[in-house]
Amino acid sequence: MEPVKLVGENLRAARTRRGLSLSEVARQAGIGKGTLSELEAGNRNPTLETLYALAAVLGLSLGRLLAAEPEPRDGGALHVHRSAGPEISGHAADVELLDSVDDGRTRLEIYRLHVRAGTRYTSPAHHPRVIEQLHVHTGTLVTGPESDPQTLGPGDYIRFDATVPHVYEAPEDATTATLVMRYPT
Repeated sequence: MEPVKLVGENLRAARTRRGLSLSEVARQAGIGKGTLSELEAGNRNPTLETLYALAAVLGLSLGRLLAAEPEPRDGGALHVHRSAGPEISGHAADVELLDSVDDGRTRLEIYRLHVRAGTRYTSPAHHPRVIEQLHVHTGTLVTGPESDPQTLGPGDYIRFDATVPHVYEAPEDATTATLVMRYPT
C-alpha cells in the first residue's frame, strides 16, 4: 500500500478508536480540518511536524502512524529493510522507519534520521516514560532536552528523556543518525 494511504488509514482508525471528531483532532494538532480530512483520505502528503502533532493528540508513537502493524516475530527472526529513501519529510529533517518491535512492555522504533544543514527542529514533549537514543553517523548534531542540548559528532551517542521539549539541529553540515525511540506499552 502507498505510504500516504497507509498513514491516512492509520490516522482515521486512531481518531475513530478514541471517539474524536475531525474538528477536535485538527484543533488540538493546530492544523485545518480540511487538511486532516485530506490526510485521512490519503490525498495529501503530511510533513514530519504535522505527523508529530497528530501522534501527540492521538496518544500514539510516530511509527504507529507510518506503518502497518508488524507481524509478530521472535527475537531470532531475520528482518531486512531495503531503503526506499525517507518516508516523511519536514522542514528540518527526514525520517525513515526501519523497524518496530513490541514485546508487550516496551515498543522500540528504529529510524534513519537526516537533519538538513543549518536547520533546527524543536520536538514537543512526548508521553511519559518515552526515551530517545541517537547514534550520529555523519556531521554534527546538537540534540537533547531543549534546556540542555549536547553537541555530537560521528560515533557519538546520546540517550535522553523525551518527555520534555527537545531539539535536533545540524548547525553546519547535513547530519545522519540512527534514532531509537522507546515507548512503554
